[in-house]
Amino acid sequence: MIELQHISRLLCSALAAALLVGCASKEPQGPQITLQDPEQTPREKWSDAMKILRDDLGIKGLKDVPVETARQYGLIAGVRNPTRGNGGSMGDLAFGGVGVALFLIPTGEARGSWQTRQAAAWVPAEKAGNMAEAVHIAMDTWSKARARAFSDPTNLKVKPSALADNSPGQYASPKDRFMENPIPPSGGPVDGPSFTSTGKYYGPIFMSGFHTQLTVDASGSDIERDKSMRLLSAQLPDWFVIYNSGQPKAGKDITPFPPSILVAGKEYDFVGK
Repeated sequence: MIELQHISRLLCSALAAALLVGCASKEPQGPQITLQDPEQTPREKWSDAMKILRDDLGIKGLKDVPVETARQYGLIAGVRNPTRGNGGSMGDLAFGGVGVALFLIPTGEARGSWQTRQAAAWVPAEKAGNMAEAVHIAMDTWSKARARAFSDPTNLKVKPSALADNSPGQYASPKDRFMENPIPPSGGPVDGPSFTSTGKYYGPIFMSGFHTQLTVDASGSDIERDKSMRLLSAQLPDWFVIYNSGQPKAGKDITPFPPSILVAGKEYDFVGK
């Protein structure tokens, strides 16, 4: 995996003036960037973040930034002098309206789970005798991690879900959707996800409502949302994963940041191989 050095912070500071891709602008357009569509890219060139997102969480919607583009614009550690002139620059990338939105281009979904912060657990089989016990362990572990991460965690609760929020089929009926009661996880132990050690696990157990819960937790503790996800992830065991869906530039008071995957405080970015 490519070693990145604070890519999120570098990108946001360099591209603070970025506009959404495709928005009308009277300014001259910068370079046209072709992102790495996973549907048309050999799997071995996917980022580790993409593999976790699609294979483990079952979420589609994002494209990787090609590694060549990341090198060209200085998004990879060790590239001190990004290419200038006709080859482009960090300034060109922002000026051309790519910016953080470069990470947020869908591959077909108009609205879906890829646009929402997600969290899920795979509880090791040796910790639970069945799925019900696994769900209880996951929810208890989640609550304790939030208590350590935030000074004033909200009373809003997450609910166990078999599917990620905003996924088709997450609710059994319109009434369940209205009451926000997703279909709960079920079944026996399965092979673990790619980011865990080999073994059997109960999962995935999605934390439905995480998006709202985190927003209130971060606000109550006066912490920026991307930082709050990193703080929370650092308090969770390595059988939990958090998907940070990113934040495009949407006003002068909004700090943009690209999406990423977080596991036990380790961050994976959507830069292809």
